[in-house]
Amino acid sequence: MNTHRPSHVEGSPQLPPEALELATKIFDFARQGKTPELRQYIDAGIPVNLTNHKGDTLLMLASYYGNLETVKMLLENEADMNVLNDRGQSPIA
Repeated sequence: MNTHRPSHVEGSPQLPPEALELATKIFDFARQGKTPELRQYIDAGIPVNLTNHKGDTLLMLASYYGNLETVKMLLENEADMNVLNDRGQSPIA
């Protein structure tokens, strides 16, 4: 099982406030099921396996909040469904 995760973004003291604001916006898109908006960022190069300060990926948040279209889009863009967050949870937990 692949448990490798990219660096955490939200809450990172090394990032400028603008970057943290953008990261928060992107994670909110996943939570809220705003698939077209999130797709624009993924298409522009935002990592599909981006994690927040808890290790949650975009796929985890979209799945947890029941956003099927967003989940489909992330999987089509090769989101890793085997990544675990800091609590050992996966997107299919």
